[in-house]
Amino acid sequence: MNKLLIVLVLFAVLSACGNNKTQTKKYFRISSDIISAEEIIADTLVIKRPTALSILGGRPMVATKEDNSLVQLSNHFWLESPKVLLQDILRKWAQAHWQQVTTQVPQQQHHVLNTRILAFEKVQDQALVTLEFNLYDADNKLLYSEQFSQHQPLQEDGYKAFAKAIGQAIDTILNQLSEHMSHVIESTD
Repeated sequence: MNKLLIVLVLFAVLSACGNNKTQTKKYFRISSDIISAEEIIADTLVIKRPTALSILGGRPMVATKEDNSLVQLSNHFWLESPKVLLQDILRKWAQAHWQQVTTQVPQQQHHVLNTRILAFEKVQDQALVTLEFNLYDADNKLLYSEQFSQHQPLQEDGYKAFAKAIGQAIDTILNQLSEHMSHVIESTD
């Protein structure tokens, strides 16, 4: 009787362990709606690969817990590193604003845009993006330095909504950057 009871208990325990569903890893893109500029800047802009603070540059999505600690999510990932995704978005944005855009330093006169990711995370029901931009001229003189932060509410639950909100936050920041940068370029001409 004891052996039968032990076998039944072991069977029940093993069955319970076997019912745990493994969660599928999900990968997300960032979509961006670039607004074209009314006036194109007649110069070349070099878009450097953004840098990021620690875990913000990795492929796992990051969330801020209630105690303000950051955690990497184990089943929700960006399609690429946010540094790569953001460089692609910045390149598309710059193509709508500058005569020529490259990621390599050209031989002719050019400006260089450096970007640093300071926040790129889910905070409860919002996406938080904070980016720092530094624009340099061909002589490596700093023309512009600014930090933009955007909290974008999630329209629904889930990480698909988070990825969409990240894209919207980036769009808002790039619209602000466009306004600021056009004034900087005008004042240096």
